[in-house]
Amino acid sequence: MITLCPGHLELPEGVLPTDRVRPDGVVVHSLTAHALCAIDRHKWIESERARRDLGKNAVDDWIERYWRGWARAKLIEHLYGWRCWGAFGEDSFGLLARETVEYRVPREVLRQVANMLAEGAENLDIINWAIAAGQDLEPILWLLDRIDINAKRQRLLTDHIRLFAEIAT
Repeated sequence: MITLCPGHLELPEGVLPTDRVRPDGVVVHSLTAHALCAIDRHKWIESERARRDLGKNAVDDWIERYWRGWARAKLIEHLYGWRCWGAFGEDSFGLLARETVEYRVPREVLRQVANMLAEGAENLDIINWAIAAGQDLEPILWLLDRIDINAKRQRLLTDHIRLFAEIAT
């Protein structure tokens, strides 16, 4: 099991021109722009290690090895309200930290579901866990409906980041 904690540290690249600030002061980060920064860092590190410019190979390597996990980590940051990512919809920002969620979903169940999501679980994995653990399905289904992981996954398609990485290089 992983330990979740708020990402109080600044992003390595800071706030980018593509990010925006809401009237309440919350920065809404561009998932694509920050992913491109992470790709550039990876490309630089791997090229330095190889002592030559790895170019597109390093970009493809990052996408294949890190994109899904990186994006899932950003989704968890967003759902807990640690950092707002525009790709996930501002209505779900901080969803897992809202008192209304805790009133509907027992705190321990909420923590378990959040951990499972962070580890890559999908709706069916969580439902199967709930049934096997004898959990009440109603609050879990309510929570999964609010999180709407399937719609968010559509926004995280690998082809999307591949297209932007090709444009940027």
